Amino acid sequence: MSTAISAGNRAGGFDRTAVRRDVPGRRRFRAAAGLVALLGLVGVAGLLAGCGGARQLYRSAPLEREIELNRKATTAFERGQHETALSGYREALRISRAIEHVDGIAANLLDLAAVYRVIGDGEKAALAADEILTEGKLAFSPVQRSSAAYLRALLFTDQNALTDASRLAAQARALCRESACGQEGRIVNLQARIAFLAGDRAAALAAALEALALNREVKADEETANSLRIAADVRSVFGELAKAREGYEEALVLDKKLGLAAKIRLDLIRLGDVAAGQGRGEDARVYYRRALDASRGAADEPGTAEAVERIRGLEQSR
Repeated sequence: MSTAISAGNRAGGFDRTAVRRDVPGRRRFRAAAGLVALLGLVGVAGLLAGCGGARQLYRSAPLEREIELNRKATTAFERGQHETALSGYREALRISRAIEHVDGIAANLLDLAAVYRVIGDGEKAALAADEILTEGKLAFSPVQRSSAAYLRALLFTDQNALTDASRLAAQARALCRESACGQEGRIVNLQARIAFLAGDRAAALAAALEALALNREVKADEETANSLRIAADVRSVFGELAKAREGYEEALVLDKKLGLAAKIRLDLIRLGDVAAGQGRGEDARVYYRRALDASRGAADEPGTAEAVERIRGLEQSR
């Protein structure tokens, strides 16, 4: 295996920073915060459309205020203004508790957990998610508990606590199936990643292919690309570089369609790794330079540093 391939797989064959942004839920809820963007449970306005709130003919003034605060916090998050987002979500949560708006409580807790995770405060993120998972006074829906379990699985993955991560991912999947949440493929992608990190490459590939079928069935392009990339990561480790190349190329097409700069950069890096592993040094250099351009265009400093490192590695191996 080439030096470039080895470097690419040190973290388990997938980008941990990408996983940090990853969290599940119902597709019909447009997520706000980066993590909960994958949950689909971000934003009270979205929840109202999916949890029965849309049927309300009358919205009280506190409910309208809660929705507005959540929207503003979401905008702040998307601009990278994390403290402003936290302040907004906390206030929205305070109001949702005061009027016992259960969907709003779930949404704001998940949003808070997402932001805490992005800024590296895993303890507070876990506390927020656990409030939904712990049996208590309020009855959260299976979809909301599935989302919280998925987030907890991600937090355990961050800590490399893979046994706990696997347990919570399985819980998230069971709850998703119970509620027909439509996000099973996303959860199975995480299970594939956990298996890969645990060193069970065969299980990782099987899960990635299962997730691929699930995500294609519901036409979830972003998660389909994730499935393709995870399967290609495993095949790279197995030395099946031609198949890995096909997977990364297909993922790149989808990521470009969706305009996902960070994942475009990752696809290009992986294609460069495969080219280097096949002895196609000039092709690898082109891929790495494309990844460098994509990273600079997105002001992605870690991505830029990774691309530069790959280019230097090629030069040193000549």
